Amino acid sequence: MSLLAMLLLVSGTGFDIDPAYKPVRDQLAEARAGKVQCHDPDPAARTCRIMTWLSEGAGGRVQVRQLTALSDGPSIAAELRMTATREGDALCGVVNDAYMAGFRIVSGRTPYLAAGNGRYAILYRNELVATLWNRKTCAYAYARPDDPLHLEVGTVDGEFAGEMMSNYIWIGANAGYRLKARPRV
Repeated sequence: MSLLAMLLLVSGTGFDIDPAYKPVRDQLAEARAGKVQCHDPDPAARTCRIMTWLSEGAGGRVQVRQLTALSDGPSIAAELRMTATREGDALCGVVNDAYMAGFRIVSGRTPYLAAGNGRYAILYRNELVATLWNRKTCAYAYARPDDPLHLEVGTVDGEFAGEMMSNYIWIGANAGYRLKARPRV
């Protein structure tokens, strides 16, 4: 468990985070500047476990494209295209049929072609369906002044969800970062 995770004391959606962290009021400012979220970054190796592209739509809607590295050998990723909604400081959505329609397993190398590995798709979908089906998830962003590393805190149906917590940085779309899966435990 990271030090950041231990700093959270949770009471509903009111997160008691280290006072150095402040809520990011405009989660899309960096996206409007053409940047991409790089979750679980390794700046020395220029890798991300997850890359997320965000773009604003009408009525508080946010278009999300996310690639999650599942395996480095073979190179496999989960691609998700969905619409989230801005709700105050959070980006929220529901895992349902519309959400799953934007999901596919892809080759983890550009141009991210669809992969024929049904086993990964079944395992990934089963996990999502078992835990999040028809439940509202929200992501809140926090940052410290002069620190590029942000903290994302998640909720499911308004309750803290520690497994949805991650660190990310914003990177230029052409910064040379690539996907890298978590090491197997």
